[in-house]
Amino acid sequence: MSQLKPMIIVMLMLTSALAGCTGTDGAQGTSGPQGDIGEQGPSGQNGIEGMDGQDGMDGQDGMDGQDGMDGQDGMDVYESRIAELEAELENLNATIVILLSNISGMEEELDAVDNVIEMYYMMFLQMQYQINNISSDLTTATTDLMNEINWVNQTVNWAYMDLSFADLSFADLTGANLSNVDLSNADLVYADLNGASLQFANLYEADLYYADLSNADLYYANLYYADLDNADLSNANLIYANLGYVDLGNANLSNANLIYASLGFADLTGANLTGADLTNVQWYNTICPDGTNSDDNGNTCANNL
Repeated sequence: MSQLKPMIIVMLMLTSALAGCTGTDGAQGTSGPQGDIGEQGPSGQNGIEGMDGQDGMDGQDGMDGQDGMDGQDGMDVYESRIAELEAELENLNATIVILLSNISGMEEELDAVDNVIEMYYMMFLQMQYQINNISSDLTTATTDLMNEINWVNQTVNWAYMDLSFADLSFADLTGANLSNVDLSNADLVYADLNGASLQFANLYEADLYYADLSNADLYYANLYYADLDNADLSNANLIYANLGYVDLGNANLSNANLIYASLGFADLTGANLTGADLTNVQWYNTICPDGTNSDDNGNTCANNL
């Protein structure tokens, strides 16, 4: 469209020029024959470009959009970091509170354990106190008993008394009447039983180590498994006494009366039987004073003293 405008203008200019050259000549004569069409002339120069068209009117401006809400003022970098640290600090404070609470609970539990330990310790002290009192009472009772025995030896009949497991070590029982007394498992170490009456007494497993039984009356006494090692039984009456499995090592049985006494499995190693009456003694697997066995000596130790 922009190229057609100049061409139209040029044609209008040419038409105007031709119209100006026309005169007032006479009437036109008869036209002659039409001549040949001449050669096409050179192309004409391009016409002057037409003027630019007038700019159109600017369109009406649209309405402005509604303003948005103002944004909230943000904190700068340091304020943000401070806020984060404060939040972390708050979390740490909360953790510390929890830990302190746990520690408090543990301290309460430890206090409870301490209370239990203290309670048991007090119970232990109380028991120890009671044991000490019992031990003291037992010692006092034993002493009183010994004093009473020593005091009544010559006047009171102790027959049939139960003294089993009694601690009578080093007791002075000289001349005591202990017939039919139960002294089984009693401790009579170094006890003085010189001249005591022990007829039918039960001395089963009694400990008579180094006891003085000289001149004692042990008629039918039961000394089964008793320990008479190094005991003094000189001049003692042991008629029908049961001395089975008795340890009489190095015991003094000089001039003792052992008629019908039972010495089966007894150990007489090193014992002194000088002047002892061995009539009808029962020898069976007995260790004789010289260390031989009665079974190898014609079932007797009479010839192996």
